Amino acid sequence: MKYAFDTNIYQIWRNINDPSIQKVSKHNTIQTIKQCFLDVENGVPLIIPRIILTEHLVWVAKIEGIDAALDVLDTIIVSPWQVIYEHEEIHKEAMAIGSKYGGLGAADLLLAAIAKQENATIVTMDLDFRRLKSEIDVILLESIVDLI
Repeated sequence: MKYAFDTNIYQIWRNINDPSIQKVSKHNTIQTIKQCFLDVENGVPLIIPRIILTEHLVWVAKIEGIDAALDVLDTIIVSPWQVIYEHEEIHKEAMAIGSKYGGLGAADLLLAAIAKQENATIVTMDLDFRRLKSEIDVILLESIVDLI
């Protein structure tokens, strides 16, 4: 098993102690995210496509400031997590996935291509990934937006 988290998973985890998320802490989505991060802490590999990392860092910078985003980056750099940079083969795979399934943005296509290449399980709340389940292992979580 190897994980590849979509940006929305990092955003939930970053705010896991927020009162609005604590309100729904028993929800299956929150419990699954907690379990996934516990798995990673216990040694399950985590791959992070560079584009997902960039999305998350920009989100942190907007919400918490540049220094907080730099702290997150420093944490990731020294972690055992593997940041994967896009290259020609990944772009070819992303194009193939996009032409077959459509409806996914560039970051999602690159996440899917990297997960496929690395034989990783995508964890997301993005319903667009449901179409990929026949080709890529996807844990599709229910959105909690309406609950918080």
